Formats: sequence, C-alpha cells, structure tokens
Amino acid sequence: MVFLLLSILSSFVQSSMGFGNAMVLMAFLPFFITFSKALAYNQISCLLLTILVVAGRWRKIRWKVMWPLIPPMVVSTIFFTFVSLSVDQSVLKIILGLFFIGLALFFLLSSSIKIRPTVGKGFIIGIITGVSNGLTGIGGPPVALYLRPSLSDNEEYLSTIQAFFLLQGIVGLFLRIGGGVLERGDLFPVAMIAAGTSLGAIGGSYAANKVDPRKMQKIVYGFVAMYGLYTVISEMAGL
Repeated sequence: MVFLLLSILSSFVQSSMGFGNAMVLMAFLPFFITFSKALAYNQISCLLLTILVVAGRWRKIRWKVMWPLIPPMVVSTIFFTFVSLSVDQSVLKIILGLFFIGLALFFLLSSSIKIRPTVGKGFIIGIITGVSNGLTGIGGPPVALYLRPSLSDNEEYLSTIQAFFLLQGIVGLFLRIGGGVLERGDLFPVAMIAAGTSLGAIGGSYAANKVDPRKMQKIVYGFVAMYGLYTVISEMAGL
C-alpha cells in the first residue's frame, strides 16, 4: 500500500509542475527498501509516467533542441550507475541528501540563472544530469533549466523534457536490471507503483490548470531541503 500511495503523490507532483516524481520517491523509498532497489523502483515509475505523457504529445517533441543533451547523458548515466552499484549505501544517502539541499538552493537561484541553449552547454548539462541520475535517480532540474529558455510553448517544453526523461529512464532501468537489482519478489511492489503512477498522472493532469506550480514547487523544495539536511546529519552520525 505504501508504494501505491507514494507513487500517486509523486506522479501527481510531476504531472502538475513538469518534474518532481523522482524527488518525492527518492525521499521516501529508501526508508522501506534498499537504496539500489529504490533507484530501480523510481526509474520504473518515471519511465511509465513519461510514456503516458509522451504518448499523447509526441508530435510536439523538439528533437533538434534536445539532441545535444543525449550522448553525454547516456555515457555519464552508464558510468555512474555502475559506480552507484558498488558504493556503500550510506555514502549514496549522504550524496542524495547533499543533492537535495543543492536542489533547494537551485530553486531559490533559478529565477536569476539564465542559460542560453547551445551545443556546448547542452553537452555539459547532459553530463551533469547523467551523473545525478546515475547516483541519485534524479536528473530533471538541470534539464529544465536548459530547455525552458528555448521552448516558449508550454506543450513543446513538457513534451520535449518528458521525451528526454523517457530516454534517460530506459538507459538507467536496463542498467539496473542488468546489475541484478530487481528480483521476482519485486513484481508486486512494482505493480503497485505502476498503478499509483497511472492514478497520480490522471489526477495531476486534471489539477495542472488549477494548481499554482510555483506554490507547489516551494512546498516540494522546502520538504526536500529539510529531508536532505536530516539525511546528511543522520547518516554521518551513523558512519
């Protein structure tokens, strides 16, 4: 039941504000399962959610804008996913906590950060999102910062960023399946996550025009900042 409820909440957040599914899941899942399984469950949820979004908007995807991100993302995701499989879970949780604190700071400064999309900058952002996705399962905010200025049409922006997440999710999930993270006993919780993701996506799509995304972002980032600080302190105290 906990997997169903968490996936409903996380997909609702992403469907309402464009990203956030991974942040919510990775804040809670490690309390119930190993960090490696949490990353795999998170990527299954993100993959399903992006499929649901992209299926109805694929004509709006702007591949020309997105392509500079893809090659460096694939290479860095592959490398750092294998790194995450061999690193102690306490260290990964500390990295996640620090990353959450960084995300909160990013949100505070994002209005003053302006990135002019170029091939070179896309390459750098692709590396950054691959590193963060491989280690923490979260790669959305840097991509959003890169794509938003070049896509003024909201439908094109949402379609393009979700298509990128789809490609990123496929790479990450196949790597984790190949690493033996998922087993037969994971079928039921994965089914609950799939069901919850679908329900949350429906609710989030309905609420997208009724919820102020800036207010929701403040709530989400305020939570992840506090969670990040708690995680860093608690894990370092236990080392």
